[in-house]
Amino acid sequence: MEAVEYRSVIKFLYLKGQNSTEIHQEMVQVYAEKCPNYSTVTYLVRKFKSGILSVMDEHREGRPPSVVTEKNVSIVVKLIVQDRRITVKQLVFETKISIGSVETILHDHLNLNKVSARWVPRLLRTDQKQERAEG
Repeated sequence: MEAVEYRSVIKFLYLKGQNSTEIHQEMVQVYAEKCPNYSTVTYLVRKFKSGILSVMDEHREGRPPSVVTEKNVSIVVKLIVQDRRITVKQLVFETKISIGSVETILHDHLNLNKVSARWVPRLLRTDQKQERAEG
């Protein structure tokens, strides 16, 4: 049975004046193991009591927008070019982006690693990294 149908039955029994326990017991008798949980029934009864009588799914937004955009990547690149010793905390402060997003930009999009307080490309050999760190 579809969720909308279960909600319709719960709404009907609620409007008849039954409480959550009575509604759930009656649904268990009719639907057996396919019956929604008691907590689901009480949630829907509370929702109906608050005045929301719709049995349809409410529209929900999809995945939240990501701040890892080309614009933000270019801002981070610009800041690193200005100061290769810039810290993640300073990048967070300057860009107003979360630490995780800044680290994603640095490591996944720009392939950079922190070596001796400088951001250097990850694809360098060990001796090249050492040379850049010293210079």
